[in-house]
This record gives sequence, structure tokens and C-alpha cells, in this order.
Amino acid sequence: MAATLGLISMGFCIMLFPTLHADIVYTESKSSSSPIANLTLNPGKLKLTWDSSVTVTEYNCSMHVGERVKKGKVYNKTCTFRMNSAVPIHKGALFQVEAMDNHISYSAKARFIPQGMNGTSVENFSCVIYNISFMNCTWTAGRNAPEDTRYFLFFQYSKEEDEQECPHYIRDALGRPIACSFQDVTDIKERVYFLVNGSSNESEIQFYDVYITLYEIEKLTPPLNITVNCSEDQGVCIVRWKQPQLSHVKSDADQCFEYQIDIRNKKTNANPKESSSELPTIKRTSYTFQNYNVKKKYTLQIRAKGGACRISQNWGEWSEPIEFGNPDDAVLTTMIVSLLIAFGTIPVALVIFFLCKRYCSLKKMFSPVPQPKNKFHELFQISDKNIQREWMDLPPTKYETEEITTVEEIK
Repeated sequence: MAATLGLISMGFCIMLFPTLHADIVYTESKSSSSPIANLTLNPGKLKLTWDSSVTVTEYNCSMHVGERVKKGKVYNKTCTFRMNSAVPIHKGALFQVEAMDNHISYSAKARFIPQGMNGTSVENFSCVIYNISFMNCTWTAGRNAPEDTRYFLFFQYSKEEDEQECPHYIRDALGRPIACSFQDVTDIKERVYFLVNGSSNESEIQFYDVYITLYEIEKLTPPLNITVNCSEDQGVCIVRWKQPQLSHVKSDADQCFEYQIDIRNKKTNANPKESSSELPTIKRTSYTFQNYNVKKKYTLQIRAKGGACRISQNWGEWSEPIEFGNPDDAVLTTMIVSLLIAFGTIPVALVIFFLCKRYCSLKKMFSPVPQPKNKFHELFQISDKNIQREWMDLPPTKYETEEITTVEEIK
């Protein structure tokens, strides 16, 4: 026998969790004398309760979603499902309770059936953590959702805690919330429950829920303190860095990361992401770059992902490009700089020259250096003048004929 109970337990849950449009269909076991009855579900807490007409010492409960089966923990006719084992129920779920009394098996089932028009729940829901403690969750409106649909995001860190609503919505052109922004996100290691409910004046809106382990959606920041030391003689460069900063991992957890190195000639314009499968991947914080050519200039980028520990297995952000080495056109660059200096010097010199010519006296600027008097030179000039004067004053000499006799020795 089947009977529709509707939202039997929802009156209590409305104040703790957003209203979900759903029905609960209760089905008894084939045995007409089943002691289990009145299954009640609190979907926000994933808590299932029931009544029993007999004293049963042991119950078993389970949740069936598609082909997945999750076991719950039973205490005093109450079944709860742990956060790390729960699954979304926006597509419906079957809850089952089993018991044994006097060697007779009993069971009861309650099917959770979400209500609302198909295609009205949010689509493409996803979240990402970035810059260590910021998180954005985005979604698109359902393809069949009316234009007046308004969506509301709620989240829980634990089923024992009350839900919290999105602190800051981002809206589309129609004013509908399509994203939520979080700051100071903590407990990144935890699994969090997200639920997006909706409302419209035209029709019921289906809800959407999902469980997300936060560290798995984190976009790792680039590695820190990247340095490059090159040896021209050996033709190698040693690259060193430190692990990315994370809020939930210690600073000395180098064994938890893998790194991808992208070194290329600066003239190569290819995007590193286009050939990432060919790039070297290492598990340490240093790398030796071989075949270094001192005449070339290189760019270096590094990114990280979790290789172990509770760290995202997705590649993080690339570091900013770091340049090292020398360009091929270093000589040409030097020549161009020299020519620019030369051509710049000539106009400056000409300007100075014309200014000096107009406003300055060259004689004042370049006055002759005084020389000491040469008294001997003056004396010699006076003596020469007197000698010439005496020579001119001498009376004319009378010349006479002189006889020359040749004497010859006789042997």
C-alpha cells in the first residue's frame, strides 16, 4: 500500500532550511504487519525518523540515488547520513529502513520526489577558490525558467549546523542572481553542501544541490620566489622556487606538489598552455636547464598542482614570465644607442657654440697666457743694431797689391 504524505516534516524544517518543493511517498513492506511506519525526512539535515510498534534492537537504513547506495547511522529510530558520504537528491532519492524481529524481516521505504517544472533549476553550477581565500560560484538560469525566476544559494559545512545564504550575489541583465562571491573562505579541507533554490510567480522552480570538497576546486597560486642563476661556462641555468601559498597546508610541504616548467626562447610566441603536455613535470623545487645559449634571451614560467596530500589535482595559475639570458640583437642595440647618443650630442654642441658666439667674448674666454721677459733676446737685438751702426760708420778701406813669393826648399 502506498500513501502520499507530502512534506510531513517540512513544517519543522522551514525555519532551518529553505523550502524545497518535493513530495515524500511512503511505501510499506509486503508484510501487512510491518512495525515500521511514518517515515519522516528532513532533507536539509538528511535526517530520517520513523515509528515502530515493536521493540527492535537493531535497524539499518540506507539512501539510494540512482545506482549509488549510502548507508546511514542509526540511533533511537533516527537515521543520519554523514556529510562525506551523502549524495545530492535533486533528482530524487529512495530512503529505506530495515529491521529484524523474531527472525522476521521488516522494511519501509520513502521516496523523495522533487517537484517543479523540468528545466527550471539552475544549470552549469560550478565553484572555484582563488587567491587562497576567495571563492566564486556561478550558474546559469534554467532553460525553461520564467524571466521572473530568482535563485538563492545556501551552503552548509556540516549537517549539524544551520545553512548560510550567499553573502554577495552577482546578477544578470534581468536582475536574476547568476553568481555568488565569497571572501575569507576557511576550512578548505572540508566537504560543503550547496543548494540553489528558486522562486517564481509563474511556476514552481526545481532546486539543485551538490556536495563539493573545497580543496579540489582550488586554483593554486603560482610558486613563490622564483630565481634563475646561469653559468656561461657550463651552459646551464639553475631555477629555484618555493611552493604556492595555501591556507590549509604548511609551508614545508614540498612533497605535496608537482610543478610544470615552461622555458622557451623569447622570440617564440606560442602560448605555454598550447603545448603543456610536452613540458617537463617535476616533484622538487629546483630545475636544471640544459643547453643554455648566452646569446639568446629566454622566458620562464612555472605552475603547480597537488601531487599528494589534500591539494587540488588541477594545474594552478602560471607565474609571471621571468626573462633571463641575452638577446640576439645585443650588438645592434648597442649600435643604435651609440648613434642616438652621437646624434643627440651634435645639436647640443651647436647650440652651445652659437650661444657663446652671441653672448661671450672669445678673447675673454681664451685669453693668451703671459710669457716671461727674455732680457738676453733684447740685449742681442741692441748689440746687433750697434754692430751694424759701427760697421756702417767705418771709413772705406784702401786696398793695396800684395806680392806673393814662393820659397822652395832645396835638398
